[in-house]
Formats: sequence, C-alpha cells, structure tokens
Amino acid sequence: MNKNTLDRDTIYLKSNFLYGKDFEYKRGILAVEEGIIKGFTREHIRDTINYKGIVIPPLINAHTHIGDNAIKDIGINKTLDDLVKPPNGLKHRFLNSCSEEQLINGIIDGLHDLKSNGILYFCDFRENGITGIDLLKRAFAKFKEYFTEEYLGWSNTLCGDIQFNNLFNMPPSPIILGRPTTSNIEELKKEIREILKVADGIGLSGCNEYSDEELKIIRKEDYKIFSIHANEHENSIKYSKETYGKSEIERIIDLKINPTFIIHATHTTPYEGEILREYNIPVVVCPRANASFNVGLPDIHNLLRNNILIGLGTDNFMANSPSIFKEMDFIYKIYHIDPKEILRFATINNGKILGLEGVGLIEEGYRGIFTFIKDTPSIRYSKNIVASIITRCERGDIYNFIVDR
Repeated sequence: MNKNTLDRDTIYLKSNFLYGKDFEYKRGILAVEEGIIKGFTREHIRDTINYKGIVIPPLINAHTHIGDNAIKDIGINKTLDDLVKPPNGLKHRFLNSCSEEQLINGIIDGLHDLKSNGILYFCDFRENGITGIDLLKRAFAKFKEYFTEEYLGWSNTLCGDIQFNNLFNMPPSPIILGRPTTSNIEELKKEIREILKVADGIGLSGCNEYSDEELKIIRKEDYKIFSIHANEHENSIKYSKETYGKSEIERIIDLKINPTFIIHATHTTPYEGEILREYNIPVVVCPRANASFNVGLPDIHNLLRNNILIGLGTDNFMANSPSIFKEMDFIYKIYHIDPKEILRFATINNGKILGLEGVGLIEEGYRGIFTFIKDTPSIRYSKNIVASIITRCERGDIYNFIVDR
C-alpha cells in the first residue's frame, strides 16, 4: 500500500466489523466513499486498508466535566453537595485556586485520556461562562497539534495491525455546553446570547439553582442543545419538592423548558418515567459517578420499560476516568442488560441525543468514523463478541481511525 491509497475518493477497509444496529459480526471489505459508508463490496480490490482486529461504531461520551481533571480525587467521601454544588462547592473552590496554565494542561491530559479510551466525541459541561469555554477551546487547539502531518508523519504500518496514514487519526471532538455565571435578569439574557455564539448549547447544573423566571429566560433563546442535571440525588429532589412542590423532573416538564436531554435521573419514579416518555426526553446516565458519589443508581430498567432513549456518560474527571468501556462493564455487571443494548447507549443512542448526524453505526449512509479494537487477548476466542468488547476491553485494546473528509 502507498500514500496515494488514502488520497482516493473511495477507501476500502478490509477487516471484521460490528455492522448495523444489531452489531452483526461481519468480515469483508467495507467501501467508504468521500467519508460515507457505502456498504460491503464483493469486487476484487487489490489496494485495501487491512486491519486485523474488530471495527466498531465510534464510542461517544455524552457527559463530562473535563475542566476538573486538574483536581483529581479531591474530597474523597464528601457529599455531592459539599463537592460540586455551585458556587461554593469544594470543586469550585479548588478550581478557583488553579492557575490558567494548570487548568489548560489538565484539560489536555483529559483529552489524551479520552483519546486513549477510544472516544471520538464527548459532550462537556463547561462551568464559568465564556471563560470556561475559552479554556477548553484553547486546550483543544493545542491538543490538535498532535494530529498534524508534520507531527505524525507517514507510516505504512502501525503495530503490525493496520496500514494507514496517521494523519487520519482524529482527536476526540468536543460538543461544548456553556453555563451562565449571573442571576441578574438583564445580564443573564446578555450572557446567554454571548455563550451561544461560542458554544453548542447550554448545560445547567440543576434547576434548583434557578428561579422559574431564570429558567424560562435561559431556554427562550433558540439553540441546538439544552441540557440539565435532574433528580441526581435525594437531597436535590427533597429541596425541589419543599421549595417548588414538585421534583426536578416534574418542574422541568411543567415549565415547558423542553431539554434536549437530562443528566442522571438517578432517582426516578414510575410516574416520572412515564412523563419523560410522554415528552420524549432522553436521559444520559452516569452510574459509575453516581456510585462514586454514593447517591444511588439510576433505574435503567424503568427507563427501558418506558422506551426512553438512554445515553451514557462518565461525569466528573475529578472523580471518574472517562472510560466508556468501564461504564459499559459496570452497567452489565449491575443491571445484566443485553450487551448489545449497552453498546447502543454508547454509540448510536449518544449520537442521536447529541445531534451527531450520520454518526454512531457502521451502516450504509453513515459517516466513516470508527473505533478500532486491536487483535488482543481481550477478544480472542470470544463466543459473544459484543459482550467481550463491553466487559473486557480497556484503553490498551483500542486504536482510532477516521476515513472521513
């Protein structure tokens, strides 16, 4: 193979694939034309890109707080409110004590961590308004320098497993949700408009931090994504009921603020499951973080019974690694859900929730963006390859590759 192979409009990838929404195991030559999957070909192709392992849909992390990577493992065994409740939680006090350089370097390290875990997109809740968004963008610009041709050069082989130009090795792409810093009504309106100029949407810590009027003002602007934490722990639900006469989820729906998705729903009643279904509100669960903060675990079975679209995130870098593999393994061992359903949480479901058009499956018409599982002992001799991938694979088992343009 030579470098010109990768300059063609159509690329032929010969490997093993988890194909379609049921992750059917297929071996063959996949044609990707101008970045779009065209399906398998039976033609005799001489100049293919060969990969020995397994190609799966791109892993997506639908909820992170990458900014607190610079303060890993603070406040062990503190309550969630003590740790993260704005504006005076331990997390916020520690972050305020960090220099800008420390925060940016922490984010860069977090991006490397995402990359090494096979994650190609992540949705980050950025605290601290425009300043917080700017920190992530500056860190990402520095991180992308690792993916230039000048830095990586050209190689015909990589670890004996794959042949392609490292230039196609994409960094994990952020979907950035900003958060306002003011509660003054006029200033809030202005700040929301400024945030939406530089971010993909708004991500709020929870509705208990805002009045009904403030929530309506925040939601009034038209933008791609609006997300909010809800029913994360019992104390937040108790406060909401005492103050507003209803749970956070009930209040969100009654105010008609129509979130694109909510985060956590750790404590959700059967009735709340029904109204989430009725109003078609997806839920991104982060069970390892919930366990880490000792706030309980989401009733994923209840969400599934109500046909709610479920996505998967890893939450705070300070308390959790961003590994979607660990998250899937944890869910399987706690809930014993079909492994294919769990893999959907982390791929096609997350893609739909975040509005990533044509991302999340290996199927005709989808974009040629993949996570590559190496030919490692983790998957050899497997009798259920999806189960092996979600319960056995770790960061050392993956390699990323994009054939998009």
